[in-house]
Amino acid sequence: MSLLKKLRKSRAIRRLASFFITQYVKLVWLTSRWEILGKEYSAPQWRQTKPMITCFWHGRLLMMFKAWGGQNKLHMLISSHPDGEIIARTTQSFGYGWIAGSSTRGGQKAFLKIVKVLKNGEAVGVTPDGPRGPRYQANPGVIQMARLAGVDILPVSYSSTRGIFMKSWDRFFLPFPFGRGVFVFGPMIEATDSSKSEEELCEVLNKSLRDLTRKADLHCGQEIDTLLKEEP
Repeated sequence: MSLLKKLRKSRAIRRLASFFITQYVKLVWLTSRWEILGKEYSAPQWRQTKPMITCFWHGRLLMMFKAWGGQNKLHMLISSHPDGEIIARTTQSFGYGWIAGSSTRGGQKAFLKIVKVLKNGEAVGVTPDGPRGPRYQANPGVIQMARLAGVDILPVSYSSTRGIFMKSWDRFFLPFPFGRGVFVFGPMIEATDSSKSEEELCEVLNKSLRDLTRKADLHCGQEIDTLLKEEP
């Protein structure tokens, strides 16, 4: 067994990793200048404390712990894989709840839990292309959740002038301290719109998140992923 696998199997190591991630997010947040674009879309929803699903790509997860401005509690959907414990603990450290599951592990149980949370008036954060991709391609399950719970979807992305793209399937973006960052929110997606099919709404979500991510990267002078230049 490799050293990395041994470390990942250690609960103490996972707790330590969560602590360092939390501190790193705080460091990047405090040492960078952050701008928010699209407040006209997010702020009215937050003021009304409306239950909703907020969506962002898996590769833009890290700073999303600082993107939520709603008064109602946010719950993050996190993989039930042991590595997910690291993100779950990080999520809790920022005062959010978490729901174990994904499209491949514990999906049905997580689906029902999400609907229950939404019907209780709270919010849920989902990476619609997680946990394994394909990159920048939303799973229609998020539309099904939103429709069943009777809520809409708030799309968001972010970027920074300082950071690197990891060589992972999701091209995970790791921002560095002392940069200029931006969160970009898009118009609410009316998942309850009966005039559109689930497939059509999924394409709307794809296009929105791709456009927002491209806009964020252009704003910060980052390289644009080839997939972001293509229509879904």
